[in-house]
Amino acid sequence: MGVAGLLWGLDLSDRDADGPLPKEDPVVAENDGSFGARRVTDPRTVVAEWREKAEAHGWSLRETVIALGPQRGHVGTPAGLADRFAHWVRHGAVAGFNVTPYLIPDGLDDIVDLLVPELQERGVYPTRYTGRTLRDHLGLREPLTHRSTTDGRQAG
Repeated sequence: MGVAGLLWGLDLSDRDADGPLPKEDPVVAENDGSFGARRVTDPRTVVAEWREKAEAHGWSLRETVIALGPQRGHVGTPAGLADRFAHWVRHGAVAGFNVTPYLIPDGLDDIVDLLVPELQERGVYPTRYTGRTLRDHLGLREPLTHRSTTDGRQAG
């Protein structure tokens, strides 16, 4: 459930993200803590503010969430994001990426089909793996100690 779904307390997955905000009022449920800090204390007040601003600016549901929702993460074109990420890699600020799309599931396709190739083109994301294990892929050394199996072979 995305930001708007959490705010409205409804499954909005069948809604057009480029359409208007939901006409329904938010379903206010007691906060059981399952959404942590994402749960809004008074969703009716927030929805009223969102509706007012969306109407004033002519924003769709997507545009409203982007403008007024939680401001985390990175926004931009795949090429622009790849340039920014590559800069961090080249300057030793990061060693990898954990990327979560803003919209699920559609955003996953954007990451795989658009962002990853841009990162690969810049040489900061692998095009293939050469090792057999995660340790190999990460370039980590073998452990200092090895356990032996009952037949005398070393276990990794």
